Amino acid sequence: MIRTFFVIHFPWIAWMAAITIQSSFPGIPIPKLGLTFQDKILHFLVFGFLGLLITRGMQHIKYRLIQERPVLTAVMLGCFFALTDEIHQAFVPARSAEVLDWVADFAGIVVFSYLYSLWYNRRQKKLAASE
Repeated sequence: MIRTFFVIHFPWIAWMAAITIQSSFPGIPIPKLGLTFQDKILHFLVFGFLGLLITRGMQHIKYRLIQERPVLTAVMLGCFFALTDEIHQAFVPARSAEVLDWVADFAGIVVFSYLYSLWYNRRQKKLAASE
């Protein structure tokens, strides 16, 4: 049980903690890559990875209702966390809460969760067919 927690659930909890810690520092400069909406792309990727990790965790949880709807659970949990992170940033000096950041977070969570779920389900079908 402890091994399952560390392999399945610890990664998404640790990623949330890392996001929260990083959001607590005032104004961390991001290297300029010359991309339009670079910060939104970063939000999309960081929270997309969170969505993937949450979906992975929810597919292995013991509660059937959650296990059958891992993407929905990941989107709800991830988007609530993203909202609280944006609100938290409003209170950090040299940071701001932006609706478009939250939209990018939401989009990343939805896309990565869905794509991971598709991959996982196809993998499970291939494994079942090979047995």
